[in-house]
Amino acid sequence: MIRLCFALLPAAISGFAPAQQSPEGYQAASSSLPAGAGNVLETAQGTLYFDGFQLQLDPGSGGVALLTFPSFTFGSFSAPIGATEVLFGESSNGGIWSVPLNGAPAQLVANVPFNYDAVLLDDDRALVSAKTGGFSAPDNDVVFVDLLTGQTQLLAQFAGASGPLAVDAAGDVYYATAPATFPAPPGTVEVWRLSRAVVDAAVLSGQVLGTADATLVVQGLDAAGDLAFDDQGDLFFVDWYQGRIGQVTAADSTNPSLAPTLIDYAGSGLSATTLQFCPPGNPNGAVFDPFQPASGSLRVHETDYVSVSQLRALTAARPTLAASVASPVPAGTFSLDVTAGPIGGLGILLLEPVAALGPTTLSVPGLRQPLLLDAALAGAPAIVPVAFDAAGAATVSLVNPGFAPPLDVTAQAAFVSAAGVLGSSAAVALQVGP
Repeated sequence: MIRLCFALLPAAISGFAPAQQSPEGYQAASSSLPAGAGNVLETAQGTLYFDGFQLQLDPGSGGVALLTFPSFTFGSFSAPIGATEVLFGESSNGGIWSVPLNGAPAQLVANVPFNYDAVLLDDDRALVSAKTGGFSAPDNDVVFVDLLTGQTQLLAQFAGASGPLAVDAAGDVYYATAPATFPAPPGTVEVWRLSRAVVDAAVLSGQVLGTADATLVVQGLDAAGDLAFDDQGDLFFVDWYQGRIGQVTAADSTNPSLAPTLIDYAGSGLSATTLQFCPPGNPNGAVFDPFQPASGSLRVHETDYVSVSQLRALTAARPTLAASVASPVPAGTFSLDVTAGPIGGLGILLLEPVAALGPTTLSVPGLRQPLLLDAALAGAPAIVPVAFDAAGAATVSLVNPGFAPPLDVTAQAAFVSAAGVLGSSAAVALQVGP
């Protein structure tokens, strides 16, 4: 068979597309919440939020009260306990509550004064960040809570005000410091990691941990109001001081690095309060990185603290590859166009005269993201270089000399963004006719 590279000849390379939305390589959808809603958590049963009086679950048809307080109460956190319960904390009374999502009565598990944040070690054990000694105390405490017995135990202490917690895929615990002065001097926030082995040993021995038992992950941050890990060890944080969502790449590794801002709220009138990463229900080999196929999502609660409260779902947005004419493509000139690609990125268009077979996942040395390519391109496809314009678009003009019977063709674009992010479009199956 004559290979396609001798028949479909690149005539020109140019670009066109509407401007991309920020952040590049992602797409976002927002859902409104009642004004004043906070401590927001997405669950399989619906969106959970606290309005100061009631912890409500909205399955899409109005809120259902799961826990009610007789007077205004300051909510601290909502953290999932498996798929059927939520751990809820409030700082007015120090209550730590186990709240079933099916409407069964909530149970007061423990009392941890001035609690701020919590993470689950497993469905029966939690860690709570709390200023148990009061606001004048020099240290913030991390308290171990046995959710079955209500037993509490001081696990760690860190200097300053209360900071957020996170747990990575290996079970290691992360704590972001918060200086005692407000506002904190710029660049004084640090993120520390306590290995799971050290945490488990301290629970058994009663040892109180601190920075001497931890590993410094990153320093020089201005603020970190909340933390959340994605599916490849990147740690996102709410920088309320700068009004942005920041990212520490590979925070769970020995070589973490501070990445560019993910979301910038400057001029929007909104602030981010909490973060939650929702893993994909059906993993497809992609990760939560720009230009990947939609997989997991980062949920961000945004508010103006007056009338606007909303939940943003941020997901990866893969570029689109499309032919300028419908298949089967007639003889003559046509183009393959990529839109929503990387601004100023470089890539290649791959062409193979076989029918599409389905995606495979490849690793490229030196780049973190997986490359998802169709298995039909595993041989020796024709390769056409492409350059993306200031709108993240590129087009390749091709000449079809005519084929009878029509020839099956698989086409796909692969690229690297100006920031060094690897990605690809979905494969396009074409028939090239007479």
